[in-house]
Amino acid sequence: MSDRRAENPRRRVSSQGPALAAPLAGQECAAEARSAVAVVVGVASPALACSLESLVDGTEGLVFRGSAPTTDRLLACCMEAGDCIALVDPALGPQGLRAFMQLLRMMAAGVRVVVISDMHSPHMLREAIRWGASGFVEREAPPAEIRAALVAAARSQRYLSPRMAEDLADSFVLRELTPRESRALAVLTHGDCNKLISSLHPNWR
Repeated sequence: MSDRRAENPRRRVSSQGPALAAPLAGQECAAEARSAVAVVVGVASPALACSLESLVDGTEGLVFRGSAPTTDRLLACCMEAGDCIALVDPALGPQGLRAFMQLLRMMAAGVRVVVISDMHSPHMLREAIRWGASGFVEREAPPAEIRAALVAAARSQRYLSPRMAEDLADSFVLRELTPRESRALAVLTHGDCNKLISSLHPNWR
């Protein structure tokens, strides 16, 4: 009998294990949900919005908070979400990138903007960075690249694809060239050699 009595406490403890594990698991899930960074998607295309929603849902540390096909809806979602990431196409509104970024900053100060656009000239990249964008990706970028930009924004970092970063760096180099150097570089890109440049354009300054 003494052996059976000794076994009973162990049986009672083991039977309580699953009952205790369920609340703990629920608490962990709730904590993860609270720590996840909200993402609002602002694009006009329903198909693209759906793809981006799936991408956000499949990224650890991020939670999809809503999709906005208009500027007004985007602002409302960002204001409601508070500290969030807005993955947006500036073409959503007619204001242009600078005005668009200013409007977001004014109406939703806690938003971190990742621009997604087919328009990514060095000038547009500079404007986006100047007005506080956390990242810039192409609409046709692979999911891994878009995910990397969102994760960087969640960490309060900036992200540009290697190609965009190279284009941006090249644009700054070109801005430092003299007018003569810039014109010479333009001729070189058409296959002309240095000797031909000197002979054809002796008066360049």
